[in-house]
Amino acid sequence: MVEIKTKNSEVIYSALKPDIDHVIEGHTCADMKLDGDIIHIDINSDDLSRLRASLNSYLRLAKTAIDCLNITR
Repeated sequence: MVEIKTKNSEVIYSALKPDIDHVIEGHTCADMKLDGDIIHIDINSDDLSRLRASLNSYLRLAKTAIDCLNITR
């Protein structure tokens, strides 16, 4: 499980939600929940390289969304 703490958690959650919901069946499954200012992402896979790729993708998307919010301020 990965936890991302940010003051803009609802915005980041909304940005990640479509990608979390659109996981290719049978490869990797991911779930996400919002708990105050913390986003919890749970990723499961039978293949270590797919797990790592999914983790990197979600972290990169979250960082990009956070960076975009910081630029607009």
